[in-house]
Formats: sequence, structure tokens, C-alpha cells
Amino acid sequence: MKYICLIVLAALLKHAGAVCYSGTDPVMCTDTECNGFCSEDNGCSCGSDETRTCVPTTCDITDISRCCPSGYFWNSNIPCCSDEVTCDPPCLSVEKCASVNDVATCVCNVSTYAGKTIADFRPSLSCQTNVMVISVSQCLLTHLGYDYTNMHLLNNDSDICNIHYPEIVNNNRVESMQLKVDSGWCGNKMTVDSSKVYYKNSLYIGIQNKSVITVNPILFNFTCSYNLTMQTSLNFALKPVQSLAEFNGTLSAYKNPDYTSPIQANDTVEVGTYIYLGLFVKDADGAAFTLRVEECYATPTSDPLDVNQVYFVRGGCAYTNDVVVEENGKALEARIKVSMFKIQGQTNVYIFCNATLCPNTLGDQCNKCNNNVSLAKGSSYVQAMIKIQLSGKCNPHTAYHTELYSYSHLTVYTVLLFHINKLTSIQHTSVLHPAN
Repeated sequence: MKYICLIVLAALLKHAGAVCYSGTDPVMCTDTECNGFCSEDNGCSCGSDETRTCVPTTCDITDISRCCPSGYFWNSNIPCCSDEVTCDPPCLSVEKCASVNDVATCVCNVSTYAGKTIADFRPSLSCQTNVMVISVSQCLLTHLGYDYTNMHLLNNDSDICNIHYPEIVNNNRVESMQLKVDSGWCGNKMTVDSSKVYYKNSLYIGIQNKSVITVNPILFNFTCSYNLTMQTSLNFALKPVQSLAEFNGTLSAYKNPDYTSPIQANDTVEVGTYIYLGLFVKDADGAAFTLRVEECYATPTSDPLDVNQVYFVRGGCAYTNDVVVEENGKALEARIKVSMFKIQGQTNVYIFCNATLCPNTLGDQCNKCNNNVSLAKGSSYVQAMIKIQLSGKCNPHTAYHTELYSYSHLTVYTVLLFHINKLTSIQHTSVLHPAN
């Protein structure tokens, strides 16, 4: 109790020199003739005459300082309208509270940036799943003579590409801009190597409008890189062969065993050539679920109930010798290697996969072969379909023998939504140089 009293006493002593407003114009809200009240819409005014304002001694509205007369500011430590300049909420560590046009405002503390140069300019770059976020310090740029509100992408200055906004990051007030992780969006340049995909752009920051100019505008190059995976490879494919499933799952076809080179929509595939089917879910909680492909089959049409069905995955496992289920029921991705085949007289093959989100509480049952599907009775299914164009040629190294099966039942599919699991991303050190 002694320590609490000391803290309270210290707070009171700190503001001992502050003087509370006690005038009569405007009157105090506690004045019985005023019958004052406060609201978010109208501030503080007298109940007896709402055209007259009053000064609060207590108030629950957010911007209470606007109820204080000119030269006074709301001080929640006393509490009253005080002649001491007080900012609420408190300023950041690199700021100070000052009266700007009779409004208590957090401004940059000049002493904090004394001696700082352009070499101290360190923008932050956040490489997220679908967006890149570039942030710059408002106070440092202002100190150096730059106008942080005059910032835009170098290769595209249109409004739709340059939506920036203030926010607080790591106890620092910054100006941030978001960019889509998308090749060609607003000047984005994309490159790919054997393991990563890179997205690059450049940010322009203008100078302050002053009579004496001592700096040049800034051009800041930045790059986000993402590990090349089954999912990220689809971001740079022009027209990948893919189909979205109902619980935000994606079925796609790939050319290589790393599942990083998507088959394009206009590509043709030789019979007997291996293709790699990847099914993944973006919006599921990986700590609670895994993705289990129950069955995959092919038909000559886009009708999933076509009687001419050729199964190659059933009960979660390979159904023929020319199929390898490489991963299933262990993560939020499933991988299936298939030797491509054709159905007599047809040039296209439509592949359907039925999948379920399997609760991790079921353990290894999620990845076992189980054609009885007792596991799935309480689960929610989704069906995804892709179309593969065949070239008419045959790869002589492999052969595939097909059998036709009758499809005699209808499965009811439901929809699930889950939290997003973000992709692993790596941010690159950015390069800074003054504009010419």
C-alpha cells in the first residue's frame, strides 16, 4: 500500500504546477444552471441551452480535449481541463507533446534526430503471403527534409497503386504502403530461380516544399522473395491448370516432381508421361487438421457423375500400379504422382479428387489406407476438378491400362472455413540510393 501511495503522490507532484480551468465563460458542466452533458457527436454543452458549451470535470467521450477552452487541454491525471499541454493518448518515445493550433499534438522530438543523416534511413519491409508492406519513419524523413506524404511507386504513380497510411510499428510512427504479391501489378517485376520467386519494385519519396533545397528525392529498391513451393509456383504461372475447391482448396497439375512447375492451360501431355497432382488448402488451421484425399478418378467429360470413371486413388491410397500417393493426410498438402492415360476416343481427361479435412485428434488414421470411409462420416468433403489436354503421342517408356467403373452414388459436399496459414517468406535487404 505504501508503494501505491508513493506512485499516486509522484503523479500528483508531477502535475502540481498545472492549473485547472475555473472560469465562467464557458461555464463548468457541473454548474447547476447549465446541467451540462457530453456526447461523441456534439461534445460538451448545457442541457438548459445546447447552443452554450461547457467545460467538463469528468467525461467518457473519446476526444475530450475538444471540450476544453482555448489554451487548456484535458489532463486525465487530475482530471480537468488544464493549462499544461497534455496529449492523450501519450506520445511515443521519439515524440513530444506540443500545442499546435491550440490542439495538444504529438510532434517529432527534434533532439532525438540530431546528427541523423540519410545513412540512418532504414525502411522496414514485411513480406507477407499476399502483400508486401514497405514502411518509412515519418519523423526521420521530416528531419532530413523529405515529405513522407509524397511517396509513390516509381513505375506507377496512379492512385490505385499508391494507397499509403500512417501506423505505429515498433513504437515508431511510420507511413506504410501495401503492394500485391503479383507479377506486373503496378510495376512489380518477378524473377524465378531454382528455389525462390522474387518480386521487386521501387519507391519514390519526394522532398519538402522549401525555398532552400539541400537533398534529392529518394529512390528505394526493395525485393521480397518466397520459397518456391506447390502454392507459390502458381502465383507466377500464366494460366496454370488448376481448380478451386469449396473450402478454399486448390487442385493443380505440375510437370516436375518438385511440384513447382505448373502445367499451363494450353499445354498438352503425352500419354504415359508422369504428371504431379497437388491439392492444398490455404485457409485451414494446420494445428487442428490435415488434408486427406479420399479418392481421385478420371472421366472423358466434365460431369463428375459420368459413368465412364477410371479410379486411380481410393481409400486414400494408390488404386493402380502406375500411381504413387507421395503425401496424404499428414499436412495441408497432398501430392499424387500419376502416369497419364487417355480414355478411348477422347482427347481430354477430366480429373476429379474428393478430399476431406481430417482432425489431427484422429492421429495416423488420417493417412492410412481406408476404403470403408468410416473416418469421413462426420467430416466435410470437397470435390475439385482439372482438365488435362492430351497430345495424342505416347511415351513408350510407360503404359497405363484402364478399367471403367460405374458411379452409382451421390456424395453431399459441405463448406468449411478456417484460419489462414501463411506461406514462409524471406525479405531481402533493400538498396538505397538518391535519385538523379
